[in-house]
Amino acid sequence: MNANVRDIITTILGTAGFSADETAQALGEAKDIAPTIWVKQREVETWLSNQNGTAYVEFRFHNSNYKTNLRGKHQAHNCATALEIIARLSCGGRVTRAHIDRGLANVPLNGRFQTISKKPLVIFDTITTAQDMKNFVFAVDDYFGRATQKSLQSPTNLHPRPFKRLIICDVVFPELAIIKQNVTIIFTRPELQTEYRRHYDRAVVKTMVMPFDKALPHATENFPEHKIFIIGNQELCKKVPLLIQDVAPQ
Repeated sequence: MNANVRDIITTILGTAGFSADETAQALGEAKDIAPTIWVKQREVETWLSNQNGTAYVEFRFHNSNYKTNLRGKHQAHNCATALEIIARLSCGGRVTRAHIDRGLANVPLNGRFQTISKKPLVIFDTITTAQDMKNFVFAVDDYFGRATQKSLQSPTNLHPRPFKRLIICDVVFPELAIIKQNVTIIFTRPELQTEYRRHYDRAVVKTMVMPFDKALPHATENFPEHKIFIIGNQELCKKVPLLIQDVAPQ
């Protein structure tokens, strides 16, 4: 059971009024149930909806529609997995559809494509695996390309709109090389840049190296038209809000 699924279950149970002890007991049971759950990708139909300029992940599972505040279409599969686990918990009968809807709409982001600042726009995503990196790359286009278009479900909506992005990288996987245009990358360590260039060395992608404490101020000052993304681990995520206060007080 991955951390995303665990947090989704925890949030839904909290919405249903479970105490901390009851939730802990249910999560212990869920840990044993999770290996028996296999939700096929084709069982979860996923799309984005644009509501007052904000994009939400919506999905259809077992003939019912749901919506979550989690970012990235891959989260729909995590939500569906969490719902399957809850349905099999001994205490699952206490969870109603209303609890599920409120819980899915209010899962703590905790570094999951989390907006740290709106002006300037700074988003943090926790990356620990190659799949995380791939999910991040596609989520960026979904939310800032496709999600700006009028109809997210149009069959002609095949490509995101171009926009400028700056990515501060404290971690590298080959999947980062999927982004080939309209991007500047700041690596926090020289070896990260070297690793990236092994996979993608075309000059159209501008890269530079500087420590994180200098990279974020540099980005906000010199790239005002760019959307700023930071990718790294949870420890780095904890530093971002404090640094944002220094470079751009909200």
